[in-house]
Amino acid sequence: MPTISEIRQQYPQYRDMSDADLADALHSKFYSDMPRDQFNATIGYTDKPRPGGRHLSFEEGAELLAREERMAGPSGTFGATTSGFLEGFPVVGPMLLGAAQRGAAGVSSLINGESYGENLKEAQALTETAQRQHPYMATGGKVAGAVTGTIPMVAAAPAAFGAGTGNLVVRSVASGATGAGIGGVDAAVRSSGDPGEIWTGTKWGGIAGLAGPAVGMAVGAGVRKAMDTYRTAQGAKAAGTTSGTVKKLAKTIMGDQLDEAAMRARLADLGPEGMIADLGPNTQAQAAALAATPGQGQQVMRSALEARHQGANARLAAAVDDTMGPNVVPSTIERGTETNQQMLSPLYRDSFQGAQPYDITPIADDLERSIGILRGDAQRALQRVRGMLNDHGTDMVSNNPNVMFETRQAIDGMLKNEANPKVISALTETRQMLDDALTRAVPRIKEADAAYAELARQREALQRGQSVLDHGRTAPRPAELAAEVQQGALPQGMQIGPSAVPLRLSQGARAEVDRILGSNANDIARLNKLIKSEGDWNRARLATLFGQEKADNLFKVLDNELTFARTRDVVTRNSETARRQQHLAELGGEADPNFMRNAYAAGGIKGTVRAGGIRAVDKLANMILSGRKEARDAALAEAMVSNRAALVDALGQAQRTGQPPALVEALTKAILIGGGTAGAR
Repeated sequence: MPTISEIRQQYPQYRDMSDADLADALHSKFYSDMPRDQFNATIGYTDKPRPGGRHLSFEEGAELLAREERMAGPSGTFGATTSGFLEGFPVVGPMLLGAAQRGAAGVSSLINGESYGENLKEAQALTETAQRQHPYMATGGKVAGAVTGTIPMVAAAPAAFGAGTGNLVVRSVASGATGAGIGGVDAAVRSSGDPGEIWTGTKWGGIAGLAGPAVGMAVGAGVRKAMDTYRTAQGAKAAGTTSGTVKKLAKTIMGDQLDEAAMRARLADLGPEGMIADLGPNTQAQAAALAATPGQGQQVMRSALEARHQGANARLAAAVDDTMGPNVVPSTIERGTETNQQMLSPLYRDSFQGAQPYDITPIADDLERSIGILRGDAQRALQRVRGMLNDHGTDMVSNNPNVMFETRQAIDGMLKNEANPKVISALTETRQMLDDALTRAVPRIKEADAAYAELARQREALQRGQSVLDHGRTAPRPAELAAEVQQGALPQGMQIGPSAVPLRLSQGARAEVDRILGSNANDIARLNKLIKSEGDWNRARLATLFGQEKADNLFKVLDNELTFARTRDVVTRNSETARRQQHLAELGGEADPNFMRNAYAAGGIKGTVRAGGIRAVDKLANMILSGRKEARDAALAEAMVSNRAALVDALGQAQRTGQPPALVEALTKAILIGGGTAGAR
């Protein structure tokens, strides 16, 4: 089919007819069976009039058709969206769109050589055509531009848009006023001050702003819940369990007033043997409910707790060895000390080689005077000593240094079991006089005395160490024990180097702990009481002997084992009845045995029939769901008897109240206000 231009060239007689008249004539005479739009497009004619009402010429129509064909494709979609986006910015949108059109016109003038004005008209015409061809894209772009332009305002002045934690009504009013202001100003700019348009913009902006805070909160809560659900599911998957298990455990732990940090700290204190079930009364009661519900969950729970209980003695023994050193047997050390003292005999003999006679008559005279004054046991004790100073079988005082030595040794034996302070005082004074005389008569004897005295001190320290954890009056106070350790380390007499007294004190305490452990290992509570006592004295005493860190570690192990034992008691024995019943009900425990009787009392025969039907339905449902319930209980039990890091991370995530991005509520408010202003145009 020829175009209208070709028809005019072939038939000059139609030159006086307008394009509209010629097209009408051709269509009605020859092509009436063809739709008019299709006919017009085929001959290259458009029936769109100019702004003045005149129909376009063929050249103008062809140009318009070409433009609309371009705008109907991807470039038109892009143009409609982009121009709508710029135009949609509140208040400044028209200026942004105009700036973009002027920029495009300037660039086109440099390229095609046409005037700036012609290119600007072309740019404006392209924008109009693109938006007409793609109205949805243009509208979407305007809304997007309105939202994008509103977000910075919301972020810059959040209080003006109803952000914060104040009263919702107050925030909504503030946001409504702001939205109304934005809508009114935007409408004034776009309509050149038309009052009707300004009122419409103000109205819709105010409505959108008024709804902004409430809708923002709702959307934010929804986003937060969705994020929490997703994160919990991901954490549960990483931990190898289910979201339901993680949520239930997190709720139970929070019931024990433990947040994420406290939960992690508590599990770290409990060590590798700790379990989620140990965290508090609620977790213990939950574990007890599982242990009381027949099924795989019960088996998992009881087996894990029993296995841990069986290893308690070994863990305690290892902890004591780590903190206090290997165990010692006091009798073995004492025999060794006695043997070492006996081995000093050659040293004593050597010291007496070449010893000269020594006159001890002054000592004997002094004893005679004391015997004449003293009475009772003290007098009799000195009489025995006075007799020892004579040569055997005579009344003559001996001058042999060996006699002085043996007499001194005899006095030591007498003092060993003596309790009378008068006797002790008299014998001690006499021994000191003999010791001074021996030092002058046999100077080298002090070397042997120093070695013997050191062994004797060690023996006494070993015995003393076994009493430091006692609770009676003879047990040393922490300050007294610290002084004993400090003083005991100092060498005495002719001893060279530090004494082993502190070592023997710690060995004695270690042996006592082993004795307590061996007698009470199966009773963790009693073991704690015996070693730790009611106050802090034993902790301080053990810190003095073994160091503060080791003492703290030992007490920590004892505390943990006590926690483990209590968890086992709660789970496996008939304790914590109220909590147990509560969790049993939550887990689907046994029904009321008086159910049918109560039903009859309430509704007679009909009530009994209804109750029987309900029970039958319940049983059927339980049969169908029993496998699922058992799997759920097993998963919960496996989680409760573990403390693996992935599970702890999942529980921590479930406990945290997720915060959606700060942009969520701001974006929601911006969409409402921006959408409201865009919708009012």
